Amino acid sequence: MVYYLTDRFRLPRDFADLVYLTQIVQAEAIRIGVEHWRRNRPRCAGALYWQLNDCWPVISWASIDYDGRWKALQYAARRFFAPVALSLEDDGSRVGVYVANDTPAPWQGQVRWSLETLAGEGVESRQEPVAAAPQAATHVRAFDFAPQLRQHGRSRLVFVAELWQGEARQAGQRLACQVVTFAPERQVVLPDPDLSAQVQARDGVLEITVSARALARFVALSLRGADVVWSDNYFDLPAGRPARVTCSMPEGWSLEQARQALKVRSLADVR
Repeated sequence: MVYYLTDRFRLPRDFADLVYLTQIVQAEAIRIGVEHWRRNRPRCAGALYWQLNDCWPVISWASIDYDGRWKALQYAARRFFAPVALSLEDDGSRVGVYVANDTPAPWQGQVRWSLETLAGEGVESRQEPVAAAPQAATHVRAFDFAPQLRQHGRSRLVFVAELWQGEARQAGQRLACQVVTFAPERQVVLPDPDLSAQVQARDGVLEITVSARALARFVALSLRGADVVWSDNYFDLPAGRPARVTCSMPEGWSLEQARQALKVRSLADVR
């Protein structure tokens, strides 16, 4: 576990950070594989991963632990197994943008992308229309950012892509957001994202809006004293793009109790 962890990340100081990072490594390993296979349809027409859950307390490849708690992989699987999914293929300075459509109908939308600094300062941005054929992977566009990386530094830039349903002139719905860094995370000094969370409750559902002033990688939410399943977790949050996350309110809890118990962390918090 430490061998694969240190290929991308610096070795953490304490056990809690080790647990957090090894879950990230597991989720990223399976994501990279599944996205590669989905991009290569019809050469590969599907993927299953081992394993879903644990039948006893153990360190394993399961995405749900013995107590039914979702690991980072289980949340990531919702994104990389989505019927219509965004996929980024990165190789050095090059980034390929794909949309995998496993539904039986054509899909139309757009990819909004941005090359920016870790602090969210824009370098280049645009949006690309997408007409994704049914049961196929559509190559949207290929980039080579070598000139920009030489100018700004490989460890200071990030590529952000968002998949939106609907036409450009419509408000649309964001289906996915993905981030590519051009250097391993162990070589990147992430700024403090200054994460903030607004917490509300409605009809027994806890609604949390998370915002970041700089790139926040692998944002993880938890409630001290309760195990809940979030609508999303362990996700990237680029600067200035708030994300709304929900879960069921723990039985007998008040809104104030939930606010006090909420913990939001990201890769920048690892010591």
